[in-house]
Amino acid sequence: MDIEKKQLGWYLIFGGLAIIAITFVTKILAFLSQHPILFLAFIAIGAGIYILMYDSK
Repeated sequence: MDIEKKQLGWYLIFGGLAIIAITFVTKILAFLSQHPILFLAFIAIGAGIYILMYDSK
């Protein structure tokens, strides 16, 4: 294996961050699946933000 220690360190950092992000996202999705009204509220907020940001005027 011909990887420098610095490069290996970056791989480990980003790999750990990816695992944390995946775990965090799955916990959020599990929470929102148990609270469907809150999930619909977040969808409505996201749709409103999208409409305001990409308004043609």
